[in-house]
Amino acid sequence: MSTQAKDELLIVAEAAERLRMHQETVREYIRRGDLPAIKFTQGGRRGIWKIRESAIERFLRRNEYAA
Repeated sequence: MSTQAKDELLIVAEAAERLRMHQETVREYIRRGDLPAIKFTQGGRRGIWKIRESAIERFLRRNEYAA
């Protein structure tokens, strides 16, 4: 199985749990461009941000020495 086949899309709540941070902090990283995400909208609603697992892993690797 290729890496792309396993690269699930997570909603903000799932990403926040994985990153062990508040959901609003995850949204702030998305707004700043530090955490790539895709916005899904339907019928004029606000939309849902989804983050690839691989993006979370890259984010963690980039920031592992920041703590």
